[in-house]
Amino acid sequence: MNYKEAYEKSLQMIKEKNIKDEKEYIELVKTEMLLSIPTIEYISGKKIRRLLKEGV
Repeated sequence: MNYKEAYEKSLQMIKEKNIKDEKEYIELVKTEMLLSIPTIEYISGKKIRRLLKEGV
């Protein structure tokens, strides 16, 4: 899996699981092998709180 696929999977899981805070996302990272918060922030150019608030 490349970064683009991992990024898209991470955003999809945020939307599907209706993740509302960083703590929930961290738990999802552990179980679903998603991108870490610093990586997703770097790729998107947005803070994780903003991505979660937007509901991606």
